[in-house]
Amino acid sequence: MTDASPKRNKELLNRELLTDGEYALNVPVDLTNCEKEPIHIPGRIQPHGVLLAFSPAPEFRILQCSRNASEHLGVRPEELLNRPLLSLLGEAQTAMIAAEAARAAGDPYKLRYMDVRLPADYIERSFCGILHESDGLLILELEPSQPDEAGSPNDFEWIQTFFGQLKQADNRVEASRIAAEQIKLMLGYDRVMIYEFDAAWNGKVIAEAKAAHMEPFLGHQYPASDIPKQARALYLRNWLRTIVDVHYEPVDLVPALRPDNGQPLNLSLSTLRSVSPMHIEYLQNMGVGATVTISLIHNNELWGLITCHHETKKYVPHRVRNLCNFLGEFFSRELYQRQQLDNYEAELRLKSLSTRIASIFIGEPTPARIMEQLEQEQSALLALMSATGAAVSFNNHLALYGDSPSAQQVIELAAWAKEQAVDHAYHTSRLPLEFPPAAGYKANASGMLYLALSGEHRDFILWFRPEIVHTVEWAGDPAKAVIQAEDGQRISPRKSFEKWLQTVDSSSAPWLDTELRLLPELKAIIFKRTQTQLRQAEELAEQHLQAVRDNEKRYLQLMEYSPVAFFAVTDGKIVYANQQAAELVKAAQAEDLIGRRVLSLLRKESQLAAQVKDGSLSRTLVSTVKMTVECFGAEYLLETSMAQVIYNGKPSILAIARQVEQKKGAEDDALYRDTARQLQSIIETDALTEMPNRRFFENRLLQAWDLGRTNGHSVSVLIIDIDGFKTYNALFGLQGGDTCIQWIADVLRACAGSDEEMVIARYEGGTFTVLFSGRETEQTVALAEQIRQGVLGMQIPRSQGGSNEYVTVSIGVATTLPSALSGPADLFHAAQKSLRAAKSGGRNLVVHA
Repeated sequence: MTDASPKRNKELLNRELLTDGEYALNVPVDLTNCEKEPIHIPGRIQPHGVLLAFSPAPEFRILQCSRNASEHLGVRPEELLNRPLLSLLGEAQTAMIAAEAARAAGDPYKLRYMDVRLPADYIERSFCGILHESDGLLILELEPSQPDEAGSPNDFEWIQTFFGQLKQADNRVEASRIAAEQIKLMLGYDRVMIYEFDAAWNGKVIAEAKAAHMEPFLGHQYPASDIPKQARALYLRNWLRTIVDVHYEPVDLVPALRPDNGQPLNLSLSTLRSVSPMHIEYLQNMGVGATVTISLIHNNELWGLITCHHETKKYVPHRVRNLCNFLGEFFSRELYQRQQLDNYEAELRLKSLSTRIASIFIGEPTPARIMEQLEQEQSALLALMSATGAAVSFNNHLALYGDSPSAQQVIELAAWAKEQAVDHAYHTSRLPLEFPPAAGYKANASGMLYLALSGEHRDFILWFRPEIVHTVEWAGDPAKAVIQAEDGQRISPRKSFEKWLQTVDSSSAPWLDTELRLLPELKAIIFKRTQTQLRQAEELAEQHLQAVRDNEKRYLQLMEYSPVAFFAVTDGKIVYANQQAAELVKAAQAEDLIGRRVLSLLRKESQLAAQVKDGSLSRTLVSTVKMTVECFGAEYLLETSMAQVIYNGKPSILAIARQVEQKKGAEDDALYRDTARQLQSIIETDALTEMPNRRFFENRLLQAWDLGRTNGHSVSVLIIDIDGFKTYNALFGLQGGDTCIQWIADVLRACAGSDEEMVIARYEGGTFTVLFSGRETEQTVALAEQIRQGVLGMQIPRSQGGSNEYVTVSIGVATTLPSALSGPADLFHAAQKSLRAAKSGGRNLVVHA
């Protein structure tokens, strides 16, 4: 067999001796120590060959041998011990072994194959020799040569057939079936199984080729206890393991322990090593007479076995075994490559779906738009994780898709998943067993995958998989691997290999690595969306701050020049009072009122105190109430007009007041009423355009809706948005942007004409709204088109380069007849949807819902 380079061998196989771990020595293996059986140091070999252990060069002195030396070599074991190898094999054979031992220095644990012939003064016989190092000694194993050891002309043809059929297989399962059939043909064994491990080291037969009379094992599963940890470690060190005769009598080593250190001889890499008595009993219970096992290894990890069973004893020549070594390596690599190709194709498909879902969240979409797009893409959302249900929570909107738990159950589940999550994600295919409340909805959510879309876990996606109640076909009852022996309870191979069925519930199909590898990309949504939110928040904050500054100028102007008593209240305390306010309550100066708590001045039963407590004060733009206050030892009955505003950056109340019992002249009364109107105007009006503001518009929309329900009149809403206004603002600056907004406001006023029933408002930034009732759809759309053309006719330059591109607007229109089944928010949302359609349709358009 041609040697591979040491580097290549180390990549494929861990050839180091099995030494780590605590093993049960000189004690029976029982239920508590079954994985501590020292199977690598049994002190015995199988009888179809002979073993010699000798010291390294130059002595090559025989220190141990198997007791069957006389049978194979014609020399009693006692006569071999402490003799140089030269005396047994002669100069030529010993020189060949010395050369192989020298070459092994770079990879001491590699098996070295050679032909060995005993000199004529012993039993003249040819052997296949296998040499390797073990803890400082050299081990030579000799097996009598077979007539066909020189090779067969059919080998190459068979390999060509094997490769050709394997390459033509469409998938991994078919490739496994072909491999089982071809190996059975080559070895002539009664049964060949390809056996794959799961994450818990339970095995499953994924392919099988067998004699017609034998019971099929395809699909059967075997518990991890059938192949203990240390046995798997040895399978990882050898591509191939043979048992020629399951009913063999083990042959002892002589002496039992190494004379140089008193330790058992390590036979981890031995091809003749005797097998665990428990494994022999296991095979005998199955009716097996001989076995060959080929390891399936990739990246130094054991992922499966090719297990060959024969009903009678059977010897496999070294020529065929070397072919099996080669095939084990080839088949391991081939199946890995096929799995990689399958995964690659699956990941390409999932990558496309992932990009579609991720794009919904990235950019500057509104929460309503995101939920709308998710509704349109729900099939992709479910297909992304092969889920039957999903839930998305975004910006306090929760949407359920497919077969999912209820909204309340989703909220409770997400709170639990948040605590389990690592790096914003968590998954399980046994949800009812991990989260007991899920037992109530396990039919559609036995599997769950959680992904947070924000650092605080407020936004998230949950995918659900249904319960799969399935039957596991074990090769015998895995729970009955224990028998009662005279010396106590011990692990034993199961006596029956008839099909044993186990029903598994409360679990779903497992989440695949190809699916879980998508999570890092989806997690990037968190970063990208956070960046977008921060940028939007900065822009909104700047716009809001500008509006607040403009309004505060007007507040201060009104307070400073007010001819009536004026107060400002923040956090329940008076923070501003003019001189008229001091005179109203007989204070020496206005500063005496600063810092006083308003509620401490009010009678508890007063109307204002009640409104402050129940929150009704904030429901109207300007409230006029009467209240009794006690201040500086006297009581006053006051009439007040109040409004909620932002003052000095905080929610505050501005109020004007006068005494009820005082008889004022017509002039004083007119001053009070005029100041109240000015206060209301400030609250309801946009400072830049002097149009009604968002607060006023929303209040009037509620009123129009209620009136429309009563009178049976339709209500219409137009949303007008300046196209590319952020870019325009950046190009011309805030002052240029303000001028553009004022020009658009002029167009709106001109289009409205003298219609006093129409409400035109600046909603926010570069967005305006129009509200009116009782119009036909055609009239509504006609007005919107008039506005669009009016803006275009203004020819407001879009750039500073003198191009012929002008500012345009997109308009969304919605008209409906109010009913008890909907609300004004639904009408406004419909207009927003129309506006998005206008934007996505190319801008400078009117779209009606």
